[in-house]
Amino acid sequence: MTQEHWNNKDTKLIKTKWADWTKQESIDAFPDRTYKSIERKANSLNLKKSKQWKEKYYSSLKTTEVDNLKKMTEKEKKKLMDKMVRESVRKVVSELPEKKRFEPISNKKTNRKLKKESWLLQLSDFHDGLKVKAVEVGGLSEYSPEIGAERLHRLGKSLVRILDYAVLPPKELVIAFQGDNVDNAIMRGQQYGQIAYGVFRQVTQTSELFTDFIIEMSKFFPRIRCYGVPGNHGRMTKSPTDSIPEDNFDNMVYYILKERLKGLKGITFDYEPEVQHLITRVEGYLFWIQHGDTTRSWAGIPFYGAKREKSNINAILGEFGTYVPYVLTAHHHTPAEFEGVIMNGSFVGGDTYSIGRLRRMSPPSQNLLGVSSGHGIVWKRPIGLIDKPKKSQVKIYK
Repeated sequence: MTQEHWNNKDTKLIKTKWADWTKQESIDAFPDRTYKSIERKANSLNLKKSKQWKEKYYSSLKTTEVDNLKKMTEKEKKKLMDKMVRESVRKVVSELPEKKRFEPISNKKTNRKLKKESWLLQLSDFHDGLKVKAVEVGGLSEYSPEIGAERLHRLGKSLVRILDYAVLPPKELVIAFQGDNVDNAIMRGQQYGQIAYGVFRQVTQTSELFTDFIIEMSKFFPRIRCYGVPGNHGRMTKSPTDSIPEDNFDNMVYYILKERLKGLKGITFDYEPEVQHLITRVEGYLFWIQHGDTTRSWAGIPFYGAKREKSNINAILGEFGTYVPYVLTAHHHTPAEFEGVIMNGSFVGGDTYSIGRLRRMSPPSQNLLGVSSGHGIVWKRPIGLIDKPKKSQVKIYK
């Protein structure tokens, strides 16, 4: 509203009428002005309300309030005025139309049943046979066949412990064996100095441990589906360019596992010696299972390499009208998750190669995923395989 300066005519009018004007009469006299501006003008001219106006105003109040008002000090009058304003505001607000800003949430129990999930366990980089002496890596890590067996047992205990506080027990456990089950003996020239025993014992020892692990888990899960893909440590040639997927010690482990588990109720084991990946369906969602040595890495976790690899995978599958929302990978010994790529940890943690040359390690862990039929992966939990890694004793020389 554009307001003009007060001219002599308007000034004369307010001087003669202000004493007896009501608020509405003031607004009617100056329709182009707000009451605030009219009031400010009256105050600047030092104009006062008449006795008749005050009596008229007081008559609008309750008789008891009028009597009290006459006896009140200025401070008490101000307090009363504040109370009246608050009551007026409250009255106005109460008369406003009701607006639903948030639908009330009821915690009453309903007859709707929660949908059971499936659990998916990534199991990789066991590296049976490998020896990592604490002194060789400054106390940052330690590993041996005995430690590996202990950590596998701890993994099983953790799964059962998580079952204890699950709202609903899962309908099945899917285990993705993602390779590097054995450490091998011929990959590097000095590898024999870093292993506890040869490949034959690595294969048989790992097969026995994994068989016992699966049978033990079958006591707690009504169904167990297992899938296996080979890793790079299982190859039978020193150079990766000379190896073929079928000739891999990991496949020997899977063959033994499948034979040992054959006929056991509720347990299945699938693998293909000739391939480096498998695709399976969990709760309606497709999972691409691989070891992960095909993922290129630059300066740490292969974020861009994994992202590009998943894109390439789906470009291939798109030719057949298929899409995988999740890629399960391992090999890098570092748990991570980005854009549907789920990277697993390891049983080892760090060794002389990762710590000594790459300057990288993560505490040993394996991923457990909760998969729902309506939402895909709804939670992810890296299961730690050592107690309180931050309290481990690092070698500090004095």
